Amino acid sequence: MSKRIGKCTNYSGCKLAYRNEQINVVTKEFRCPECGSPLEPVGQKKDSSLTTVLILSVAVVLLLAIGAIVWTLMRRPTPPKTIVSISVTPSPTPTPTPTPTPTPTPTPTPTPTEAPTPTPSITPTTTPEPPITDDDFQKAMNAIMKRIELQPTLSPAEKARIREKVQSAKKMAKIAVIHFNTSESSVSSQDEASIVSQFDQPQVKKLLDDPRIQLVILGYADLQGDDPKNLALSNERAQKVLQILVTKCHVLNTMYAVPMGGTDLFGSHDFARNRTVEVWAGQP
Repeated sequence: MSKRIGKCTNYSGCKLAYRNEQINVVTKEFRCPECGSPLEPVGQKKDSSLTTVLILSVAVVLLLAIGAIVWTLMRRPTPPKTIVSISVTPSPTPTPTPTPTPTPTPTPTPTPTEAPTPTPSITPTTTPEPPITDDDFQKAMNAIMKRIELQPTLSPAEKARIREKVQSAKKMAKIAVIHFNTSESSVSSQDEASIVSQFDQPQVKKLLDDPRIQLVILGYADLQGDDPKNLALSNERAQKVLQILVTKCHVLNTMYAVPMGGTDLFGSHDFARNRTVEVWAGQP
């Protein structure tokens, strides 16, 4: 039986799939020897060279055609002279055209009087900042309680004290979410601008004008890698966002950076959603 080459796609439970290794199979069943999952055949790139030659030949033909068109256009400088001579002849004919000028004068005069432009000035009064409802507040409190239980470094007594403070809080809301690349804690200039724009929203600025509001910055990592590295990486991400809030957003409220370590809180099959930082605001 001929040898076949494949890759395992069971990334969550197979080391061969996680390392993206190619597997040689000579048996009848085309399955992974590590986890038993069906293998995905690895296609052989036989036609790539032919496709490349065809693409290059078409590109050369197109370039030659474009060059020929440009060359022919450059060879004929005379037509602009005839266009100039034609444009001169109709110049005496537009002399009767100024006669209809008095007709538009009466029409625009009534139009500005009838258009009540001050109507848009009423719109700002109809868009006040909606307050946080009791339902939203309860959802935020339940989410915080869940995150307290998932925090890996707090003792049971510390978690109990934090739960008491959360239950007595007067305000609580999530105001920003920042995502990160795999194994990275740096923030690109584009993401930094996004953070600044989120904190430049009127409702967020109004909330942070209250000095009693405190910010909790929760850093997360996905479950790839070991626990100590994930905890350190989540702390670096939280600290990086805290630094941006101080230096770029000029936030003066009390802030706490809390590492949450590796988690699948935001999706057990989506690593990217778990590489994130949340910014929560609350009034104790």
